[in-house]
Amino acid sequence: MKKVDIGTGIGLIALSVWLFLYVGQYKPKEIYIYGPDFFPRILAVVMAFLSVCMIINALRGKSLPMGERIDPRGFGRLLISIGICLGYLYLIKTLGFASATFIFLFVLMTLLRQKGLPKRIFSALLTAILAWAIMRYFLIIPLPEGLLL
Repeated sequence: MKKVDIGTGIGLIALSVWLFLYVGQYKPKEIYIYGPDFFPRILAVVMAFLSVCMIINALRGKSLPMGERIDPRGFGRLLISIGICLGYLYLIKTLGFASATFIFLFVLMTLLRQKGLPKRIFSALLTAILAWAIMRYFLIIPLPEGLLL
């Protein structure tokens, strides 16, 4: 398990660095002290720190024992989910936060086989609107804007 933890930690550090650099491309708003990259960069730094902690634990011999093997079908769905998340990052720049979030949630719920088309549409729409409203009006976080909302 030691090698797996070290490899995973290195991979997560690389992902953190990429995320930190990627969100720096968001266009800042002049009226705010911080831009739309502020909170994602905090999360990237926290993820990198926790990855370093995982590597240190592995080097000190404190890795968790190997658990059950991953089901290949579940692993395939995981890879597709990661692809959807990466697509969301690009879609958010084009369509804007709320629209891209709705599409992201709907596609992800479809992949995870949530039953009922109206239920998927309603829950994705409600979640996207609530997240947008909370971040825009309550937390006053500038969000990426695109062709749509």
